[in-house]
Amino acid sequence: MPGAGTGEVRVSFAGEERAFRIRWGEIRRIEQKCEDGIGEVLRRLSRAVMVLSQMQGVEALAAGLDIHAQDVREVIYQGLTGGGMPGGKADLLLRMEIDERGIVGLIDNVSTALAVLWGSQSSPEV
Repeated sequence: MPGAGTGEVRVSFAGEERAFRIRWGEIRRIEQKCEDGIGEVLRRLSRAVMVLSQMQGVEALAAGLDIHAQDVREVIYQGLTGGGMPGGKADLLLRMEIDERGIVGLIDNVSTALAVLWGSQSSPEV
């Protein structure tokens, strides 16, 4: 399995399977951009995925789904750059896949962000 024991996870994003990696530095940047602790970001993403599995996108938002756009975008961005993608290329992918698509782009990528953050728990072997 590629990345086994490295904290790397491979997740489909923007039509391709890509390498993501969240380490200490990426966690700090996520917390700073999201203005919340990593546990809270993970909680919001987890609850959003659960609610979205039971309701349609905009219906879930109208029902009070607590998700912050920055949670989704920043986790994916930090995971891509942590996985080795240059920041400019990662930003371009995010603009096309999330920013330009508005709420639909956000909702479509909540589970991706959760998979990136959750998958990063695979810590390096010592």
